[in-house]
Amino acid sequence: MHAVEMGEVARWLRRARRLAGLTYAELAQEAGVSSSRLHRAANGWRTPLPVVEAFARACGASVDEARALWQQAHSPGTADTSAAEQVRVEEINTFAQLRQAMWVLHAAHGSPSLRKLQDRAGPGILPRTTLNETMRGKTRLRKDIVLSFVRVLGVGENAEASWGAAWDRAERNRHTPQRQIVHVAPSPQLLRALSDLPMSGWSCFAELVDNAVAAHGSAYDNPPTGRTGPLPVSINFSDSSHPDQSAVTISDRGPGMDEKTLLEAVRLGRSGRAPRYPTLGLGFSVVTSRLGSHITVRTARPEAADWTVLTLDLGSLVRGAEWRVPVSTEPKVQPTEHGTHITISRLREPWSAAQQRRLGVKLGDIYSYPIRENHLHLTINGRTVRPRLPCIWGDNRSVVRRDGTVPTKLPINVTVATVHNCVDCGHDSALDAERCAECHGHSLAPLLQRVWGWVGIQRYLHTTDYGIDFYSHGRKILVRDKSLFTWHDDSGDPRTEYPSELPAGMGRIVGEIHCDHVPVAWSKDSFDTDSAQWRAVVHAVRGQGPLGMQHSHRYGYPTNTSPLAVLYRAYRRNSPGLKHLIPGDGMRAIHQTAREWAQRFHQGLPEYLNDDIWYEAATSHDIRCREGTPDTASFLEQ
Repeated sequence: MHAVEMGEVARWLRRARRLAGLTYAELAQEAGVSSSRLHRAANGWRTPLPVVEAFARACGASVDEARALWQQAHSPGTADTSAAEQVRVEEINTFAQLRQAMWVLHAAHGSPSLRKLQDRAGPGILPRTTLNETMRGKTRLRKDIVLSFVRVLGVGENAEASWGAAWDRAERNRHTPQRQIVHVAPSPQLLRALSDLPMSGWSCFAELVDNAVAAHGSAYDNPPTGRTGPLPVSINFSDSSHPDQSAVTISDRGPGMDEKTLLEAVRLGRSGRAPRYPTLGLGFSVVTSRLGSHITVRTARPEAADWTVLTLDLGSLVRGAEWRVPVSTEPKVQPTEHGTHITISRLREPWSAAQQRRLGVKLGDIYSYPIRENHLHLTINGRTVRPRLPCIWGDNRSVVRRDGTVPTKLPINVTVATVHNCVDCGHDSALDAERCAECHGHSLAPLLQRVWGWVGIQRYLHTTDYGIDFYSHGRKILVRDKSLFTWHDDSGDPRTEYPSELPAGMGRIVGEIHCDHVPVAWSKDSFDTDSAQWRAVVHAVRGQGPLGMQHSHRYGYPTNTSPLAVLYRAYRRNSPGLKHLIPGDGMRAIHQTAREWAQRFHQGLPEYLNDDIWYEAATSHDIRCREGTPDTASFLEQ
């Protein structure tokens, strides 16, 4: 069963497995322990010391450290530590605080599934659907749900009474105007739980880059609002290889924040879109605690005399009784200095030179558009991050089909709706709204919801390196996404339409689509694909019905004239020559050679930046076919 005292041990084991890159099946083979037992250990179940030691040994981690954590967890008094005391139930006064405390209690007991809680409580007492909606704030928090929840977690009768009293206070205060007390951090226990969420290292840094861009204005203004050049953002790692001494600093020369704005900004808030005002919110809280346990924020506006400095030590917050952190000032060296510098130390994982190089490659891909359009200048340890450029055919290339000439790149620029946007909080409301539905402000302005960008043809075929990039506020949310190549028929069955030609599974349709208005997950790795906004994006890019003409008519749809459908019908075949713009050698297509040229393109070699070599190979193929003279090795070696 789950044990509160095993929480730290479980977190350590999960991190060790993640660093080792092992599946539970591989871990079981190495440790000589069943995968189910190892899985329970990593989820906070009571586990014998030999199993913990075998787990650590199989991961290549420190067995001594694992043993020390286990012994600390089983020292006298540890197992009796009340989770209710950790969340300070007596200080709960609102339903929002009560929900947050329930999440912390849930995490302290090993985060059992809601189905397990339902089964423990008995039939009809704690339905998992009701509990899920209640804890997420979608329905009213009933007292019987709270008491059943803490009861199945085994907090004890005294603590159970405290939770009931907390609900009573929240109910009394429900209709009483509350003066908001801003804590500079959410519950440290909640932060610790959030830091264990699955989130890659690069996405943590990307979130911090997003904060800098959002605070400095749109990534699409040309020139960007309030500045004459790109926004400089730098990421600098310390040289130390020891986690306790290593640190990383993310700096920008944006407008900065004053003390009041900073304290508001580091609250646990919403994330997933670029706001109209500087805010760090949930994304900042998660990613900083995910990267390290000691965070220092230095920020200043141009007119300020000093830097405002906020220091957040997650370890001290968890151990202490207060959730407040010190805020101080430092004098500026130059009166005109401004911007924000976030230093994260005591890193959870070391970042080797190789990892830092991979981080640069990844961020160059994710921020390809704003970097190459000179809106963002990103550096890592002083080295400029190069954007990943799309290796597509030139604007002057095209093919001729029955319906006319089809270029290799088709622009998209569609206004799908006009809404009222709140200048204060950035929330969108209906055009006939008189005030913001989120903050109830009256500062509303019409905003066009646009879908814009292009779809085009890559110079080479690949099994994975193709698809459409979808951006939100200058950052790729979906990278080389292939979902729009699949159509769902009337019965809901998926039908993959592209690629469908030989060589099997290889495609070359690519694109960049910007859709800032579509809701984004807080982790920024997906859109809300069930939303009306996303459906409008899909319709603007691929239209309605199948991409192919014959399938459209077979299923009762008119000919699909969307940009993706036009491109698909013109370039779906992969035969060599100018008719389909595929390089060849006079006998066959030279797909592997074309991919090797693409590698040199991405390396930045000047002679491969334009499409001349690919076009000459396609042209030469047609000439050799007419003359009956296949390729010679000298051509392929050029």
